[in-house]
Amino acid sequence: MRFHSPQKLKTIADLIGSKFVGSEDFEVLGTNEIHMVKPGEIVFVNHPKYYDKALNSPATIILIDKEVDCPEGKALLISEDPFRDFNKINTHFTRIYNFREELHDAEIGEGTHIHHSAVIGNNVKIGKNTLIFPNVVIGDRTVIGNNVV
Repeated sequence: MRFHSPQKLKTIADLIGSKFVGSEDFEVLGTNEIHMVKPGEIVFVNHPKYYDKALNSPATIILIDKEVDCPEGKALLISEDPFRDFNKINTHFTRIYNFREELHDAEIGEGTHIHHSAVIGNNVKIGKNTLIFPNVVIGDRTVIGNNVV
């Protein structure tokens, strides 16, 4: 996910409450999964088996659960729970648009946010305080509970 504008490493570290290795002005452009990550993006890793893959990926910011040697030209975000913090970053920077309920027969719970690019099938029920992110496709007759991301 590309951010709507470039962010600084320190801004991201402050958002998730983590230590960082690298310049506080290091530019962060977004987040991505390990197989699709590009320079300027954050990738997370939470198992030693995958440290090398993440550290040697095109990602220039690695969200990791242990302080390790930082490769030249990269930055680290040190987190107790990289998966949680990766989701926190994505949630924070996802733009939320109003879902046009009048165009659907879906039942949408109070406090639920649906990204404008999401596709909602017929006869869908989505619980309260749920987040539906970009490009999600929810098939016909799907039921999603409360407080789901």
